[in-house]
Amino acid sequence: MSIIFYNSEYVDSSDVKISPENRSLNYGDGFFESIKIINSKPFNFLAHFHRFTLACKTLKMNNTFSKREIVLIIEKLINKNEIVNGALKMHVSRIEGGKYCPKSSAMYLLISTSKGQNFVLNNKESLCFYNEEVKTKGKLSNIKSANALVSVMSSLFANEKAFSNSILFNSDGNIVETSNSNIFILKNGKLFTPPTSDGCVDGTMRSWVLSQLKVTERTLSISDINNASEIFTTNAINGIISVNKVEGQLFSEFGIANKLQVRLLDLTSIQMGANKKGMP
Repeated sequence: MSIIFYNSEYVDSSDVKISPENRSLNYGDGFFESIKIINSKPFNFLAHFHRFTLACKTLKMNNTFSKREIVLIIEKLINKNEIVNGALKMHVSRIEGGKYCPKSSAMYLLISTSKGQNFVLNNKESLCFYNEEVKTKGKLSNIKSANALVSVMSSLFANEKAFSNSILFNSDGNIVETSNSNIFILKNGKLFTPPTSDGCVDGTMRSWVLSQLKVTERTLSISDINNASEIFTTNAINGIISVNKVEGQLFSEFGIANKLQVRLLDLTSIQMGANKKGMP
């Protein structure tokens, strides 16, 4: 069994007991962060902590953890579970009390880890359009809410249609992201991605790409997808993923996505080397 951090304690995962009054369970009153672990360190943690604090503010939860405290908790948990490469998940839920209107702004923090691998050159993915449900354009769409039913249903839809992933729309009928990633397109030599004001998640890997290349944030339509020369998606765990098919349309350009993923691999290799030099 693995060790998790819950209610300020390190406990065996089999000993964790979630109350039937848990607000995340009953009302979706919570959020999560998924973070890549590279050489026993949380990768791109500052971006995750920024979104963590944004989610607390958006949901009116009182975060009592400093950035340094969370880093120390994570590093201790990684050490206890002997994780070299993998992922960790931070799940936040408001403490029990009240119905739809909570009685407190205090929160629980649960952190778990899993073993995995470093970033790799990903297999290409195929996408389909999902418009049976849509995302709103409000602030809740920018965080990793515990209520992820649109992503769940769109993932089921893609699986049933034999696609890798689904493209999601907002209430205005514009493209915002895929079931588990942000989306970028190359059109007429320029890179575009939907703005967070359109309802996409404020993705940490999205932020990293914006720091690496010149990208214009603007509303995207189906026509933009159809006229793109390259499409790729991004998320914290996999990095950059090239798209080779949207519905029946094939794509054969993958240059920018490949360069970005190689840059990630180089960056994490440097991190691994630096960590090794710091070892006694």
